[in-house]
Order: sequence, then structure tokens, then C-alpha cells
Amino acid sequence: MEARYEVPVFINNDANCFALGEKYFGWGKGVSTMVCLSIGTGLGAGIIINDQLYEGLNCGAGEFGIIDYLDQNYEYYASRKFFRDFHHTTGEKVFKQAEMQGKGAIEVFAEFGKHLGNAIKMILYTHDPQPVILGGSVSLAYKYYEQTMWEQVRTFAYPKSLDSFNIRLSKLEHCAIYGAAGLCFKETAY
Repeated sequence: MEARYEVPVFINNDANCFALGEKYFGWGKGVSTMVCLSIGTGLGAGIIINDQLYEGLNCGAGEFGIIDYLDQNYEYYASRKFFRDFHHTTGEKVFKQAEMQGKGAIEVFAEFGKHLGNAIKMILYTHDPQPVILGGSVSLAYKYYEQTMWEQVRTFAYPKSLDSFNIRLSKLEHCAIYGAAGLCFKETAY
């Protein structure tokens, strides 16, 4: 594409672009260290350290979802896979039932929140970010898992660290697209 159109082309994955979108256009403005979790088909993450996207050597940093957890991995318990593989339904169906105050659906989200809270706690141990910013389709149901998620996060072994920590919901529609545009900022900053 660079040869054909004679312009620079930048490529990255959706979770990293989500993090850049938040850094330049969302909650990440003025924040030097953060982790953005994209909760949808999988559990992806983009990491910002010292105001820079941290990709790792092979653009593989932030794959927290595939770290072993219980009998599977975090992604199995903290993404759409949890609803599909563990409860044999979809997150969308559970969300609609929860919106109608379906007790079973609310319990499923409470269970989901515990697992997501453990994933966030693991991120606190490994990266100690200022905020964790949640995005992706499952983040839309935040009110149904917020309490149990925080219950798990509060079991973090260093409670004083939680005084300056927060979890935010992305408010940017198409945040990863903004971040893809932000790749140009990142590449031209060097």
C-alpha cells in the first residue's frame, strides 16, 4: 500500500488501537500509564507505559486473556466465551434478560464480574496502571457486574495502591478507529 499510494501505512491490532484511541481522545489524556481492556470476542489489552504504546518485541504484549486461569484462561471466563462456552448462550441474550430484571441473568453477570475482577487484579500485580479502561461489547453491561468485579479487585494484596487506581468505561464510539488514526501520532513522535 505504501508503494501504491506513496504514503506511510501503519498497522496494529484492535486492542492496541483501542488504547491509543483512549490515550489521544478519551480517558487517557494526561495519563502516563494505563491498560485498556477490550472485552468482546476475546479479552484483549492495550498497554500505555510512560505515555507510549507498549507492544513488546513482537507486538504481543497485553495478551492477558490467554494467561492460565482456573481450568482454562482469563479469556474463557472474562469475554463472550464465558457466556457461550460456560453458559451456552450469548452475552446479548443475558444482557436482555438482565435488563428485564431476570434473576438468572443477573447472577451470570455477577459471576462474570468475579472473573473479570481477578483478571484486573492480575494486571494490577503485573503493570500497576493508573486506570484500567474497559471497552468492547461486554462493557455495555457494566452495571450488572461492577459490584462483584470490584469485590475481587479489592482483595488486591496492596490495598493502599487502590487509592489512586480506578476503572473507567470507554465513552468513545469507534475508539479503536480513532486509535488507528493515532498510530500516525505514535510513529511520527520518534
